[in-house]
Amino acid sequence: MKSKSTSVIGIDFGTTNTAVVRVTGIGEHGSKSLEVERFGENAGSPFSSIIAIPREGGKLVFGREVKERRLELAESHYIVPSLKSYIGSEREIISGRNRYSGEDVTCAFFKYLRKNIQKNYKVDIKEAALAFPVDFSAKARRSLKRAAERAGIRLIGVAGEATAAYISNRNNKEIYKAYRRIMVIDWGGGTLDISVLELKGTKVYESSIYGEKIGGDDIDLELAYRMHARLAATYGIDIEFDAMEAGNKDKLVSACEKAKIAFAFDEGDAVINLKKYGAFGDASVTLTYATFKDIVIPMIKSRALKAISAAMKQAQVSASGIDAVIMAGGSSGLKPFAHAVANVFGKEKIILPENTAWSVAAGVALLSLNSGQTAGKYMLNDDLGVVLSDGSVFPIFRKNVDSIGSKADPINFSIVEDTQNAHFVFANAENTIVYGKLNINVKGFLQENLQLAAKINEDQTVMIFVRNRYMGEEYGKRLELNKLTFYYDLEGLPGAEEIEEGAVYDEL
Repeated sequence: MKSKSTSVIGIDFGTTNTAVVRVTGIGEHGSKSLEVERFGENAGSPFSSIIAIPREGGKLVFGREVKERRLELAESHYIVPSLKSYIGSEREIISGRNRYSGEDVTCAFFKYLRKNIQKNYKVDIKEAALAFPVDFSAKARRSLKRAAERAGIRLIGVAGEATAAYISNRNNKEIYKAYRRIMVIDWGGGTLDISVLELKGTKVYESSIYGEKIGGDDIDLELAYRMHARLAATYGIDIEFDAMEAGNKDKLVSACEKAKIAFAFDEGDAVINLKKYGAFGDASVTLTYATFKDIVIPMIKSRALKAISAAMKQAQVSASGIDAVIMAGGSSGLKPFAHAVANVFGKEKIILPENTAWSVAAGVALLSLNSGQTAGKYMLNDDLGVVLSDGSVFPIFRKNVDSIGSKADPINFSIVEDTQNAHFVFANAENTIVYGKLNINVKGFLQENLQLAAKINEDQTVMIFVRNRYMGEEYGKRLELNKLTFYYDLEGLPGAEEIEEGAVYDEL
């Protein structure tokens, strides 16, 4: 008898790189062993998340070709190096008679991915699971979903990037040393995602999820500002970086990115050479590792470490209560950041997984591979309710009961004072975490009835709609919440055996 298998493709749509992975479960319901196939532009590398859009209209250029021809293309194209930052925004790129929104360029990039993989790997991606940053708004998640679907890719599952990074590394021997609480830090090109996870048997609980819009791109830009100021002083040319032509700014940012990457391997001086850098002509400037640290360490302390502290506060845990820290994402490899995190938690707690670039894509694929056989176990991990006038919380959804797709029966509320504005505050049962607020107009009658409806969407957002028919039959307001926590049951996946105290599980 042949073994049965089932496959899921996972996509980690990153600010700098996009990883695509196919995970196949072999055996009855795909539960015995796993095979992982990685798709990329060349051996060992994910796709570069970058597009060049002609200024006067014409054919778009994608990925590695843009990376390799960036300086050449910058003369006649708009270089869009951080596609993910456009999703859910109002930003547009005008190319001749064409206007490209963030959704448009992302759709074009997904089409490129699909075409490239079909050509080089003979795999047609018609459906996939997708990872997203924690701080992605509901609007951004919907736009990302539409972009994928317009490219012919149906989304069958989603997960937060940091949690997905843990799922793909759960068979690491170090992680199975009876750890109960793990922090995952996923720092990429544009976002810093943090999850604090509780491990109980085959279940993975999100105690907190936290996102900050800071990444490697922000560091590259800050380095560019500093290096341009040094060039201006050295060459005696009084032109601010922001006043430089877009193509020239891109040259310096790109050169600073290369210097930053080089510092991961060599702490020697980095000489930045620029060809035809505007009024500077052919110019060069030296970036020392000491200067690099002086620039990035304040950014790490003021943004990244504060985000880590906020995630621990939300999870109500101290650094000593974290058993291990998984460092994922390209920016996590920055030495000053790695040292700073080690200073907080202790060097012995830091885990640097192999194949970091592919971890998130593999993790979201694994979760979707599992969801087909454990439907209904993608559960809410914290209560959500409305804060009443006495400070108590009236429940809308309950942890361990409600899950993706759950709907709340219509709930009626009334006002308790003469007012023209009713305030809804949505929080957890203890009223220690406020997820969002909504204000709705009222006439001020005590008998006035406000009706609330809610649903947990597939993208892990909660849609809330409050209607007030006293203000008109169609009057109502909508609120979408995007930072709730969930838990995942890994029962049935290889390596997801229940963990006993002191047990150590081997890698597959």
